[in-house]
This record gives sequence, structure tokens and C-alpha cells, in this order.
Amino acid sequence: MKRGLRIVRNVFIILAIIAALAWVVNYRFKEKLLTFVRKTEQVEEITIPVAVSKAKTGTITDYLTLIGGVEAKSEVNIFSSVPGKIKSIQHTEGDRVKKGTVLAYVDRSEAGLTYALAPVESTIDGIVKHVFVKNGASVSPAVPLFQIIDIDEVEVKTAVPEREVARVQEGTSAEVSFIAYPGKLFSGKVSKLSPVLDPLSRTREARILIENQSHVLKPGMYGEVKLILNVKRNAVIIPSSAVIERSGKELVFLVNSEKASQVEPAFDIQEGDRISVLSGIKPGDQVIVIGQQNLNEGDRVAVTEEIE
Repeated sequence: MKRGLRIVRNVFIILAIIAALAWVVNYRFKEKLLTFVRKTEQVEEITIPVAVSKAKTGTITDYLTLIGGVEAKSEVNIFSSVPGKIKSIQHTEGDRVKKGTVLAYVDRSEAGLTYALAPVESTIDGIVKHVFVKNGASVSPAVPLFQIIDIDEVEVKTAVPEREVARVQEGTSAEVSFIAYPGKLFSGKVSKLSPVLDPLSRTREARILIENQSHVLKPGMYGEVKLILNVKRNAVIIPSSAVIERSGKELVFLVNSEKASQVEPAFDIQEGDRISVLSGIKPGDQVIVIGQQNLNEGDRVAVTEEIE
């Protein structure tokens, strides 16, 4: 009996020792495991290099870019008031004339009857664009003899797409550039808008009036038209390259204490490679413009370049 008790006691002692050893081993294993995990996490916390640009305040313009052609503001045909033959032509193509200037004389004499020469006069100030007759030609009041154009002011005719019609009004400012005059802008305003849309192109005709006293702009020229729809000053502006789309949202990443901070700004006007924001970004904020495509909130970043 005593021998049996000793055996049971020894078994319990052995089990207790095994349990104690297991606890020690488990404790030390956990400590080592946690240390390993911490080291692994530190290793895996990668720093991502990025380039940034500072948000600035400035002026930004919302404009609509179109193509337009130059036309004379006034273009008239000149007729003779009497039938007869051209006796003499006083002015030729390219001549500048005034209203009332005699362009030609018509001889309306017939066999046995002699009449004074009838003058053909310009009805506007302008330039002789075309001479349709020659000396000795028979003419009638139904046939035009000259075409006179006034290009002291010209109109640039353009077509506004239907989706933009509501944004363009008479008086809208415009800037027009021409390949013949690189780097030069011609300013004008929308002077006329068609009351209807073209049913085929779904556009509305607009005419932009431009001063042209030096006659450098010629009818027939084509140029790039910028209709200025809105100008904002003191706007917060960032590079448009900072904006990325993710899950249907337009996002920007900022650098905040060496970490990426995701914001969803309210955007306003885009002009070229710049865009203004109404909220979410302040002047001086560092916006990430290169390296943000795979960033997530809180990622560690290192600024390697600051782009002006």
C-alpha cells in the first residue's frame, strides 16, 4: 500500500515537473516569437520615395478652346444704277477707299444720244476685294461690279458645342492666336450668337469681334480661339498630376510627418496641367506628384524631389 502511494506521488511530481518545464518553454518561445514578429514588422515597414509640389495661391482661368475663321466685318457688292458700258475703272483690287469714292464710270450713251458719265461709288469705307468687270464691258443694275470689304474690325466665326452653349454669352471675352503670328494673342469679345443650333453639327455659331486697324488679320485665316468663361484669383492651385482616381473617387496624397495622408479635395477649375481646389488642401501643403499610385493612408514616405 505504501509502495503504491509512493508510485502515485512520484507520478504527480514527474507530471508537475513536466508541466513546469512546458510552461517555461512556452513562455520563452512566445517571447522569442514576439521579438521575431516585431523585428519582421520593422523590416517590412518600407519607406517609399516620392516627389512633391507645394500647393500655391494664384490666378487660374476656365476657358473653352475652339477653332475659328476670320471674316470681314462688312462685305458689300457695288452695282451700277444705270445700264451701259464701263468707260473707266478708277480703283483696283487692294485699294483702300472711302464711302462715296468713285470706283468706275459707266457710259450710258446710245446711238444718237449722249449722256454724262454715271459714277459708280463705294457705299462703305473699306478695301476693294474684287473687281468683276473690265473697261468696255456692258453692265446692268442687276450685275455686281465691285466687292468692298471693311477689315478695320474683323469677326472670327466659331462653333460652340451644344454642351457648352449655356456658358457662352454675348460679351464673353476671347483670345485668338494664329500660326502666322506665333506668341501673339488677339483679344476680342463675342459680339453675336446665332439664335439656333446647327441641326447637323449640334453647335451654335458665335462671332468674335477683334480690332484690326493695322489689317494684319486677313479674311480666310484660321486660328485657335479661347473663350474665357471664368477667372479666379487667389485660388489654391496644385499640379493636376497629383490627382489619381481610385474606386471612382479623385484623390490626392499629402506628406504629413513623413507619412502619406489621403484627402479627397473639392476640385474647381482645370487649366492645362494645373487645377484649383475649393477645400481639402491648403497653401503650402506638400502634394505628392510622383510615386502616389500605389500609396495607402499612413504609408511611410521619403521626399526625394520638390518640383516647382
